[in-house]
Amino acid sequence: MLQRVDFSFSSPNTSNSGLTSHLKNTYAMSPFRLRKNIADLDEKELNDLVLAFHLLQEEGPGTAEAPNEDSFYTIAGYHGQPFRGAGYGNRDWWGGYCHHGNVLFPTWHRAYVLRLEDALRKVSNKPNLALPYWDEFADSIVPNIFTQRKYTLPVVGEIDNPLFSYKLAQGFFDNLGRIASDQAGTTTRKVDYSKPKKYETVRCPYSGLVGEDDKAATEEYNATINEAQATERLNENVYYWLRSPATNTVPGMRQLYINAAWKAPNYTVFSNTTSAAKWNDDIFSREHEWEDDFVVSVERPHNGVHLAVGGYDMPDKDRNRKTPSQANGDMGENDTAAFDPIFFFHHCFIDMVFWLWQFHHEATENFDIIPFYPGTSPIDSQGPTPGMSADSQLNMETPLTPFRYTSRDVVNIQELGYEYKCDKYLQKDPLPPPPIDVLPLPVPPSMSRSAVRVTGISRSQRLGSFVVAIWAFPSDKEDDWAHATLVGLEPVFSRWHVPGCANCSNSLTVTLHAHLPPGSSPTGSDKFKVGDEKERKLKIMVLDNQLIKDDKGLPRKKRVLNPITGDSKVDPGPWIEVRKVSG
Repeated sequence: MLQRVDFSFSSPNTSNSGLTSHLKNTYAMSPFRLRKNIADLDEKELNDLVLAFHLLQEEGPGTAEAPNEDSFYTIAGYHGQPFRGAGYGNRDWWGGYCHHGNVLFPTWHRAYVLRLEDALRKVSNKPNLALPYWDEFADSIVPNIFTQRKYTLPVVGEIDNPLFSYKLAQGFFDNLGRIASDQAGTTTRKVDYSKPKKYETVRCPYSGLVGEDDKAATEEYNATINEAQATERLNENVYYWLRSPATNTVPGMRQLYINAAWKAPNYTVFSNTTSAAKWNDDIFSREHEWEDDFVVSVERPHNGVHLAVGGYDMPDKDRNRKTPSQANGDMGENDTAAFDPIFFFHHCFIDMVFWLWQFHHEATENFDIIPFYPGTSPIDSQGPTPGMSADSQLNMETPLTPFRYTSRDVVNIQELGYEYKCDKYLQKDPLPPPPIDVLPLPVPPSMSRSAVRVTGISRSQRLGSFVVAIWAFPSDKEDDWAHATLVGLEPVFSRWHVPGCANCSNSLTVTLHAHLPPGSSPTGSDKFKVGDEKERKLKIMVLDNQLIKDDKGLPRKKRVLNPITGDSKVDPGPWIEVRKVSG
């Protein structure tokens, strides 16, 4: 039996946390906990949860010599900022401990969520407290508990809701700052992701860019937002990402979660986008051995929900809704995502999806990583984490720093002291999607089927996260949006600063695979026809942060959906290839 980790750290005196003082001495670890859907908590369970988060956020971070390991600031800071190690001042490394784009993504975040849960139990003296999950299978919007500013606790009274936001107990500086220019190269602006003490985390539609060059513009933009309508805009954005109800054949993040949990053939490709892209490349190149579908990693829809909460709109064809182009919520960027309390409920759900994959693939006791497969190197996506060498190979015995676990240690969640209440998701067949999900229609065996592969989109020169979308336009009217069709998209959850050298750019490309409409056949490397219909041409569009002059001529960081062509100054490609794969 795996021994439970002892997280009984001594904490510095925190005189402002009077509610905490009498609780720590009586804390004890419990043998088992049941993680539920947050919507299913009873009143007492919700009160206990809110109180625990309140107490944890009241804890001070301590000092470098004596950090308070049981403070929300310290635990949230494990993920990204404040940076440490080589990544503190070098973009070729990652200054946070988290793993993205490699095989440790699910296991590291499993240990991370467990660490937060243990701290909540300790600070509240509630040994049976279990962190609930935000059920992104069932929900179309953000649960109400995350969008109400105030909360009333028995005895304590009304408090600022600790699940709504968090005010930094300590600020941090961006030592990786660089200069960005507009597309014409005539205007420059410093990229500074610093955050001051008492900065309050924000979500869509607000902006959290508060560096010296952005603070005034952010304050001006945020002041234009009607707070009463802010939740509505957040929920609208999340709805479109999770459900994807626009007129297209691209499934939403909910369906991608289902594909990952029920269909991913092994842990390696389930775990991350890098490994899944390699697997799909092999499927794409074996035309005569075409299988049912491209694989989906759990990281891909995870990325989409991060961007949804952060304010990146779904780049589909619905032109009627307002898109918050200056929104820059913390969940949308890897550097500060974990400071938003909703992060941990999102990742509790990701851990549940991870466990569902294990359950449906008889891997609850054991699974392995394919040696030397793409996604097993720390440089495959974000860069090596503190204490990790660039040429190391990630495997089941790699330490999940800063936690005292390896991936092998966290395979069995019951040995970690918890399990999930999610009986309705234990059926062997994938969940039937609700009517509002738009999915590709079944393709008769006799009907031709084609797919597209896009690569060469670089992360190195882009400011933070972005979205890659593939559109099909009439070949004779390449700007005819009225007759355009969204074919596929890839949400890229990224760091605010990534390596910028030419060699690094080639190793940080995004690759996307997607099906073309049923009955399609290639007519060129980037063109196809469906039966007797007119020829269609594929175009790559990227929704990313750019420096744009406003109506006063002042530079502002805004998200813009622009086509990416072969003469792109920031991409080694792009390359589009269409292949007929059946029929």
